[in-house]
Amino acid sequence: MDRIRKNLELKLSTPRPQRPSTSSGQARRSESQGIRQLHFAKRIGLLALTLIVFTFTAAQAQTKMTIAYSSIGPMATGVWMAKESGAFERYGIQADIILITSGPVSVQSLIGGDLHAVSAASNAVINAVLSGAPIIAVGGTANRPYHRLFVQPEINRLEDLRGKALGVTRFGSITDNLSRILLRKYGLEGAVNVRQMGGTIEVSAAFQNKLIAGAVTSELRVTPPSQPKILVQLVDMGIPYSMNMIAVQREYYRRNPAAVESMVRAYADGIAFLNQNKERAIQIITKYSRLTDPRSIQDFYNDSVTYLDRIPRAQPEAVQTILEFMGKKGVPVETFQDNAIVDKLTREGFFEKLYKKS
Repeated sequence: MDRIRKNLELKLSTPRPQRPSTSSGQARRSESQGIRQLHFAKRIGLLALTLIVFTFTAAQAQTKMTIAYSSIGPMATGVWMAKESGAFERYGIQADIILITSGPVSVQSLIGGDLHAVSAASNAVINAVLSGAPIIAVGGTANRPYHRLFVQPEINRLEDLRGKALGVTRFGSITDNLSRILLRKYGLEGAVNVRQMGGTIEVSAAFQNKLIAGAVTSELRVTPPSQPKILVQLVDMGIPYSMNMIAVQREYYRRNPAAVESMVRAYADGIAFLNQNKERAIQIITKYSRLTDPRSIQDFYNDSVTYLDRIPRAQPEAVQTILEFMGKKGVPVETFQDNAIVDKLTREGFFEKLYKKS
């Protein structure tokens, strides 16, 4: 009896072998399919994460810069083109461009840290550096004076300006500087009053209301019956003159050399776009210049392609004209202008490549 009981207990404790089931193969296949789906989902998730990281990294790579231009004349065209053609973005710059209608005021904003860069009158940049401002130019826009002397219809000779007034935007501005250079050249310094108006719009209004006899500027936006005429084109004086400089704070340049270089590349690319895409360039000029007359817009475009240098380097002789007028003759251009970026781009053939596109 005990033996029988022990045999029974042994049988009960021994696991029974599983009978083959028709559903076991399906279970294995289902399990295998589930694993494959899980791996696939993981790969998709990893790919999505990679794309998110890549997009975030690309966005982070864009350096934000606030860049000012100091007039709505042709000297600002390169900045407009770099913005509207997408050049800033192509070189990694997320640029906000703003108008500050005075060279000295825009330079003060740069010094104060409100801007990362500025395209402003060269004499304003130079005067600030001479006064101890920690800024440096990394590019130049033009090395010839393209401004004109506009006068009232009754003015036929420079001598007719004696005892009368010329309007300028602000004392120390490019319009002030060029007005005084012109008057000095023709022996009229002190014989003609120079009046500060505030900005280009105010100069035009003063001329419209005959509060001034004339103005040295790139253009006068007046309406009939006002009829300004050009008495002198300053470029005909044959004087080299640095019109505008692209300037940054020295400390910003030291800490962000790659960003500053990218900005210069984008500006030069914008000038190339101006020269190679006339129809689109005219649309951009119309947008920013606020001009409506087709002839004025065409003249604006012609001035831009004629006077804006393809290689943005401030030439020493053009800077010396300003220094001589300030009584600082002989101060080296390196005091105000760091041409290292422009020289580097020249050596690598960057500017040549831009114009091989056309």
